[in-house]
Amino acid sequence: MDSKSSNTTDKTKNVDDMTQSNIRPSRDLKLLLHMINSISDAINITDMQNEILFVNNAFLKMYGYQLNEIIGRNIQILRSDKNDSSVLSTIHSATKNGGWNGRLINKRKDGSEFVIELSTSLIKDDEGNEVALVGIARDLTEQIKAEEKLREAQDKYRTLFLELKDAVYESSVDGKFVELNPAGLELFRVKSFDEIKYIDIAKEIYLHKDQRDQFKRELERTGFVNNYQIDIKRLNGEIVTVLETSMAVKNKMGEIVGYRGILRDITEIKKNEERLKVLVEKFENLNVQLRKSEQELKELNASKDKFFSIVAHDLRSPFSSLLNFSEFLVEDIEELSREEVKSFAEKINESSKTVFSLLENLLQWSRIQTGKFPYEPTTFNIYHKICQIINLLKNNADSKKINITNEVSHLAAVFADEDMIFSVIQNLLSNAIKFTRDGGNIIFRSRFRESDIEISISDNGVGIKEDDLRKLFRIDTHHTTYGTKEEKGSGLGLLLCKEMVERNRGKIWVTSKLDEGTTFSFTIPKG
Repeated sequence: MDSKSSNTTDKTKNVDDMTQSNIRPSRDLKLLLHMINSISDAINITDMQNEILFVNNAFLKMYGYQLNEIIGRNIQILRSDKNDSSVLSTIHSATKNGGWNGRLINKRKDGSEFVIELSTSLIKDDEGNEVALVGIARDLTEQIKAEEKLREAQDKYRTLFLELKDAVYESSVDGKFVELNPAGLELFRVKSFDEIKYIDIAKEIYLHKDQRDQFKRELERTGFVNNYQIDIKRLNGEIVTVLETSMAVKNKMGEIVGYRGILRDITEIKKNEERLKVLVEKFENLNVQLRKSEQELKELNASKDKFFSIVAHDLRSPFSSLLNFSEFLVEDIEELSREEVKSFAEKINESSKTVFSLLENLLQWSRIQTGKFPYEPTTFNIYHKICQIINLLKNNADSKKINITNEVSHLAAVFADEDMIFSVIQNLLSNAIKFTRDGGNIIFRSRFRESDIEISISDNGVGIKEDDLRKLFRIDTHHTTYGTKEEKGSGLGLLLCKEMVERNRGKIWVTSKLDEGTTFSFTIPKG
């Protein structure tokens, strides 16, 4: 065996020795492994060529890899192209010379990028030989958000302090100003802070001692006083009325060490402000009512148009068929063969089913619109419910030799109104059968999410045009198409599905490719 093969074998052996699944540790080593896996920071060990030998559970969780996907890979696969290449080039050498610490942009398995704080160190064997490198990474996403919010808050505070038209102050317990913004200097008619920082606030600023005493007692009792109306005097003797909002500043022992507050001069503008506030509130309420009325009117008109469209067109069409075919039977039954009579009877039956289905949907839709459809959620197994509906529509599917498969989890329990969900699934399966060609396939699937379950029904039928996808689930558009056997729909079924799913705190959507098939999906809360 040549040396290259030997090195490869040694590296593979080292990797196998370091993976969690091949370690045969003593009790102390097991304890160490458990400790490493309980650490929230991501830990990795690489060989001197930066190939990964070991990672802890936090590493796998942070980066989204499985253990067998990451062991043996080079650590550079985690690095983002946005990193400074000069920084990356120093990490390896710095680690060998005492360690490296800093921030990097790394990327997860799915390609998403995030900032980490990385600390590295070198591992040596008993003879002092360099054998491995250790990296400990901490996800700084939340910390960076917090730092950014803190900076924003500091900038906002400083901007507010300098530009706010109200006076902002900080005072000591003994009644002296510690800080006062420019608006405060203007309020007290002074040009500089030095003119006011030594005066006694209680004696020289507050006009009525009883007001001041009451304000201070409330502040010390609750720690905060909001919009306290009080009379003060400027240093030039002018009397003004202000609204004071103040808070007590306390040390770690809970002792009051100062006060911070805002003074708003309302002497001249108080009445105008109140009048303006009343007018604004009235206009705002009026706007809200107008917007609400406008939306309700749109929905009402759309509902009315939809209803008349269905009654005038979709309900008339099958009735016309019923009348025509029945008229043929009445007038020509003596001249028709048995096969012709059977054909007319089948068409009458098909039209009758269409009318019945449409009337049933209309009834349910009108009950929902008028709030007369009771919402009674319970916990039930949706797998069994789907099986029940498949059996109900089995003859429809068998007539087109369509295979229906239920791959929904047997443990899928949901919390919803059972009758509504039954109608939703029945409508969707009926549509899938209608638009699937002879010999096609329909599959039910489920996916467990954090707080709900996603149910999907996929077919390999005719599909839906991209322009038509936007017309589905909308009451203000009337979209109907014919099935593979010229079956006609009203478009009301999908609208009914949407209202019922949303009533059960879920969402419904569709994806489709023309001539390839369609998938309708909806969510329901877990049971």
